[in-house]
Amino acid sequence: MDHVNAGGSERAIRVMLVDDDPMVRMGLRHMLGAASDLEVVAEVSDGDEVVAAVQAHRSDVIVLDVRMARLGGIETIAAVKARPEAPKVLMFTVFDHDDVAQRAIRAGADGFLLKTASPEEICGGIRNVAGGLGAVSPKTAAQLFTRVRDDPAAAQRAEAAQLMATLTARERDVVAGLARGLSNADLARDLYVSETTVKTHLQSAFIKLGVDNRVQAGVIADRAYLSKP
Repeated sequence: MDHVNAGGSERAIRVMLVDDDPMVRMGLRHMLGAASDLEVVAEVSDGDEVVAAVQAHRSDVIVLDVRMARLGGIETIAAVKARPEAPKVLMFTVFDHDDVAQRAIRAGADGFLLKTASPEEICGGIRNVAGGLGAVSPKTAAQLFTRVRDDPAAAQRAEAAQLMATLTARERDVVAGLARGLSNADLARDLYVSETTVKTHLQSAFIKLGVDNRVQAGVIADRAYLSKP
């Protein structure tokens, strides 16, 4: 995302803070206020306030806590990312477990930093996710790499993701539907196309994936996590 105002000059990255601890929000607000290219445009105390705040303030990046009283961070990410032109989301948490990071990333988070990160890391993380580069705390990154190395299914998932990447967007849609158990008629209805069109996409996808049937294609989509809502 290019942060340019109507006059063509660079504008500050618009940041929303979401945390149920007012002291955390205050600390972040003061920290970010010292950076000329970062502007805090909104603060909310729980996840169920975020979507309305996104509509009102047009933030570029949401700095989001994981655990809140009414709606947690993972669920909030999903709600935000379901919107058109969704802002980037930087998960900001005290929980350094790699499973939390994986859940956040699968939900659509663009970055994951610990609250123990330095001011430079936090500001840099916001700039990186705003620019589409992502951000992960060093400790969490090490845990994620260890999980991948030690996970016997990781290679299968990586191969499945590479195969799915060869498909067109519509081909991925129909193959992901197979993993959810949808029929051709279901897919046609959901995608607003004819069953003949669905069959054409499936035939093309089967060739690219190197499979012979719906079950094999569905397994690949499931391994690539494309069947998940």
